[in-house]
Amino acid sequence: MKIAITGGAGFLGLATVRILIERGHSVLALDRSAAHSPPDLAFRACDVTEQDDVTAAFAAFRPQAVIHLAAMLTLDSKADIVAATRVNALGTAHVFAAAKACGAERVIYASSVAALGDADIGPGDASVPRPASVYGATKAYGEHLARAFAADEPGMTLIGLRFGSVYGPGRERGWRAIQTLVEQAAAGEPSIVYPDFAEPIDWTWIEDAAEVAARAVVAPLTEHRVFNVAGDKRMMREAAAHLARRCPDSSFIAQPDTTPPAAWNFANDGLATAIGYVPQTQMEEGIDRMLAAAGR
Repeated sequence: MKIAITGGAGFLGLATVRILIERGHSVLALDRSAAHSPPDLAFRACDVTEQDDVTAAFAAFRPQAVIHLAAMLTLDSKADIVAATRVNALGTAHVFAAAKACGAERVIYASSVAALGDADIGPGDASVPRPASVYGATKAYGEHLARAFAADEPGMTLIGLRFGSVYGPGRERGWRAIQTLVEQAAAGEPSIVYPDFAEPIDWTWIEDAAEVAARAVVAPLTEHRVFNVAGDKRMMREAAAHLARRCPDSSFIAQPDTTPPAAWNFANDGLATAIGYVPQTQMEEGIDRMLAAAGR
């Protein structure tokens, strides 16, 4: 299958590209910059905020499916709501329109647990978005747009994936509380202060998240759906305890904190049935992989 991936040179994009290429798909990565992409990757510079860029890229490649991962993440969206709206809302509209114009049969788009917002809502796929952040609002818009667009375009399948906190080696942007804790331990910092959230948070390993995207693009689905993508739900203090065992030269100091405003209790309702897979990696295993990647 010919698959175009926006945000294809990013953290989740590159991981998804690797899986798809290994499975024999023809993949084109689209991003503003190829700075972190391997030299053998088929890449085209593309800014999703520019409709002509997206339309031309899709028209030239003629993808059968599109995976839309390009986004401004939480902190950047908070700092610049206009830019966040251009990238996450208008950019998503550009991708949907260009996919229709080139005859693509399917679009997989990244939503987020942040679209759900308040933590007291129901945890399932059918939860109604009630975002409590700028980033979450732009992702909720994407879900609403996809639902309306799918109703008007019955020949195209649109699938939304609400990712939680995706972590692993190489993540540089977005909400990084998990990432920072492990990186500080891997670097051998002697005293590490970490946010001791009162509730469990989602730990979704990068390769699990990429596997979900790769499977969604070929899953036998014919109507618009939005799926929660949740990994291991664990307390930050559990991570600190595991790191203390692995890195005995570091001390870990808990600092009481509130969980960011998002529905961290969300659950994988329909993912296993729809695509035959849910994230598998336990927190301890993911931490150990990150430490190994850092040479610890």
